[in-house]
Amino acid sequence: MRIKNILIVMLVLFLTSLFSASANAEENYTDTDEILTRLYYDSGADELIDIIPDEVRDFLSMLDIDDFRMDSDSGFTPDSLIKALTYMISSNYIEPLRIFISIICIIFINAIFTSLRSGSLGGAFELTLSTVTILCTVAIVSPPVLLLISSLTDSIKTASDFMLMYIPVISVLIASSGKPLSASMYYGVMIYVCSGILKIVSMVVIPLLKSVTALSAVGSVSDKVKFTGVVEFFKKSLRIALTFCMSIFTAFLTMRTIITTSEDSLSNRAVKFAISNFVPLVGGALSDAYQTVLSCVKVLKSGVGVTAMIAVFAIFLPAVVKCLLWQIVLSAGVSVCGIFSDNKTASLLSSLSDVVSSICAIELCAMVMYIISTTVIILVGG
Repeated sequence: MRIKNILIVMLVLFLTSLFSASANAEENYTDTDEILTRLYYDSGADELIDIIPDEVRDFLSMLDIDDFRMDSDSGFTPDSLIKALTYMISSNYIEPLRIFISIICIIFINAIFTSLRSGSLGGAFELTLSTVTILCTVAIVSPPVLLLISSLTDSIKTASDFMLMYIPVISVLIASSGKPLSASMYYGVMIYVCSGILKIVSMVVIPLLKSVTALSAVGSVSDKVKFTGVVEFFKKSLRIALTFCMSIFTAFLTMRTIITTSEDSLSNRAVKFAISNFVPLVGGALSDAYQTVLSCVKVLKSGVGVTAMIAVFAIFLPAVVKCLLWQIVLSAGVSVCGIFSDNKTASLLSSLSDVVSSICAIELCAMVMYIISTTVIILVGG
């Protein structure tokens, strides 16, 4: 009888300790705000805002985004976006407008002198006047175009540097959400993509764009040599290459993510089943705690991912807005040349417009690739 009482007391104490442990586990893992805050700092997401350039950070502040917390993207509304875009356009339209006025003045002066030329000086005078007009137009328009080419490198480098810091953070969060295979796949693919885009743009695309700009200027001055076909060939080839690369990248990333997500889901279910069935007494509580932590990680992953997409958008936006403004100016200049039948200047401005269009296409392609990669890993990865 005495032994029976001792065993009963020991059993009560054991059950009490187990339920106490279960209660502590539930208490530790039901405070989701504390879990989210701890994960936010442990993953390194709090350091991402510090590596963004000041001008991009100012743009994000217009959208009420000051960090990468899960609720930081709540200020990204249509009204705030329109306000930020309006500010971006209003702060970049001065120089294109000034260049457009200069182009109109050159075309107008050329038209006046062409109409006043005498018959004896017709051929030589017209050739000299056309050459001077082209040289003046090249001197005015070429520096901004070359600056846009340089800004392409800066935008790609800034975005790549940001992605190289963001990829380890989001990979840790993906792995912590129970998908280690998806995390390793995303990390490996995006590291190569970011490095590859930067090298291709800096070593291949930039020299080609500068060469096409020089050929456009030379072809407009000379009547015997025309490089319009070369510029058009470059534009079409670039369009085909960008379409091919984006299609292959999107298809590969989506298929690999679907495969790895299926494998991760199977292993994740096995872990929860093992915890729930093989841990005595508190297995169900620990399984619920494990599921709570996974849910918190998914919430944090989504918040960091969406804010990262907005940051990438903000990095490329200034360069894209400048390209669009310059493309409008050059296209308007071509229209004015058509009014005064100035074919040489129109050919020059059209070729430079193709160059600016190519720059804009590369900017948009890189931006979309970075955004699509983040979207796919967030949505498909769960």
